[in-house]
Amino acid sequence: RTGDHVSVGFDAQIPIDQVEILEAMEPGARLLLGDGEIELKVTEGTDHRFLCRIITGGTLKSRKGVTLVGKHFDVPAMSDDDREDARIAAQEGCDYVALSYVKHADDVRELRALLDQYDPTIGVCSKIETREAVENLQAILGPSDLIMVARGDMGLQMDLEDVPPSQKMIITASNEAGIPVITATQMLESMITNPRPTRAEVTDVYNAVEDGTDAVMLSGETAAGQYPIECVRTMARIAQQADHVYDRDRIERMFREKRSTGRVPQSDAIAHAAADLATLTHADAVVTCSTSGQTARLVSKYRPKQPIFCVTPRLRTLRRLAVVWGVESMLIELPASQDEAIDSALTTLRDAGRLQPGHEVIVTAGTPVGVPGNTNLILALPVP
Repeated sequence: RTGDHVSVGFDAQIPIDQVEILEAMEPGARLLLGDGEIELKVTEGTDHRFLCRIITGGTLKSRKGVTLVGKHFDVPAMSDDDREDARIAAQEGCDYVALSYVKHADDVRELRALLDQYDPTIGVCSKIETREAVENLQAILGPSDLIMVARGDMGLQMDLEDVPPSQKMIITASNEAGIPVITATQMLESMITNPRPTRAEVTDVYNAVEDGTDAVMLSGETAAGQYPIECVRTMARIAQQADHVYDRDRIERMFREKRSTGRVPQSDAIAHAAADLATLTHADAVVTCSTSGQTARLVSKYRPKQPIFCVTPRLRTLRRLAVVWGVESMLIELPASQDEAIDSALTTLRDAGRLQPGHEVIVTAGTPVGVPGNTNLILALPVP
């Protein structure tokens, strides 16, 4: 309760076992617990045990984060426990493994190298939640397969008013790099206990989608909330409404500027051309035949108005594409022949009701079929 005193540290009422934090604590220091809802002020103590006055009280659950305000610690991004958790995740077939408190690109590369020992198709999600990660974002994007704007700890690591511009910058940079990005934390927080969100929360979700995020995420709202289904439905409605007015011209302006400053890779140029062709011909969809999902991600990068269908023989690819903007995937075996693979893709999508006979589609694929990263073909075809 606010005004009470509580002990923190080794064998304390609030146990903290991070030596780096305890060694940096001193009288007058401020501690934030959880997502910052509980604040303590150190009054006295030494030798890894301190007495603190509760400035802002609340309910504290186990395994919550601890932030020592104004202090930054150069600790490894991965502990031995993290490495063991990553190994188990790989063996259990996870599609992505998220890395918290990323500061440098080497942090991501370390996890990537570890996962490659077990399954190189598992993606790495870099959680951007520290000031160092924001400053080093361009380097971090390179080895990352997915980015998360983790606003909870970000709001503890920097001034709150710096979080919105940081979020926008991270989303834009991820869009430019063609890496899917998730916006997370407290998006519909009030719906943990209420059946309807606040107007501010609705605006928050809407703006994240309008800024270009690929996905928006619920956490406590569905993990421990009273209205989990209503939360999902509400968020979906807001996202769909925001998508109707999404400024796709912004994407075109962004990449027009990029093209004027350097060479664009062939697969990227083909994906851009496919999105442009779909717009110019008023096609009904863009269809990609992809083993790795890279073609679908590249087309998504240019935000065509049409749905993007990816047919793939890999279940892992299908699942990983679930977070990519505008992409719906289907699992099929792709024949070795290019013509047969495209025909099989269109027939499967037609039989599933995703396309109708006579629909005009833009198809992107690669020759030979089944080789990741070799997108080199665009076709405009009717659905048989």
